[in-house]
Amino acid sequence: MIEPRDVVLAMLGASAALAGFVLVFLGVIIASYQSYSGGVPEQVVGPYRTGGGILLGTFGLCLFAVLVCLIWLVGGGPEEAYGVTVGLFVLELAAVFGAAVWATRMVLWK
Repeated sequence: MIEPRDVVLAMLGASAALAGFVLVFLGVIIASYQSYSGGVPEQVVGPYRTGGGILLGTFGLCLFAVLVCLIWLVGGGPEEAYGVTVGLFVLELAAVFGAAVWATRMVLWK
């Protein structure tokens, strides 16, 4: 049987790695946004600002998951918080996938 501590350690590492992954997509969006020089209508650059905000929020969620995992480990692994920690990680995975799809769609298909 896998120990909860091992699962939380894996989620801690994966959350930190996913935060870096999200930063790559954020960099792509920022570079695309900056490629438009002055005088570009808001309807053109607006989606890039929205995408950047979504990616920044996803990055924050990843860092929050790292913090929750760290608190769980430091707190001695309280059993009642284990489900919340796993649930937060699942939410993070969905958010990272959604943000990656959003960023890719904006850059490649618009």
